[in-house]
Amino acid sequence: MAKKIKGTVSQFGTKGYGFITGDDDEKYFVHQKNIFNKSRLKANTRVVFVAQESDKGLVAVNVELEGGSKAANTSGSSSTGLSATGVRVALSVLFIAQAVVIYKVFFTTG
Repeated sequence: MAKKIKGTVSQFGTKGYGFITGDDDEKYFVHQKNIFNKSRLKANTRVVFVAQESDKGLVAVNVELEGGSKAANTSGSSSTGLSATGVRVALSVLFIAQAVVIYKVFFTTG
């Protein structure tokens, strides 16, 4: 069984790859496709991963946020997105607001 290593994301760019500095002081390349749950990594985020050797150097695979999904949320707010029902409700409210504004602008006098 492969050994899990802990480390800190040293950099992660908008193109979907970056580097992790392991607690063993080694640098590991990480690509977005190797991140569990497709989480977006940020610098100074603690992670747990499996190291593999490639022809280009050390690579981090099966990268997870340390402490599970709760560690992804360092700001204290919920990071879950809207459900399909939530999106429908938000769009309905926007549609009604637009209808009210159009009515007041074009159909009321004075």
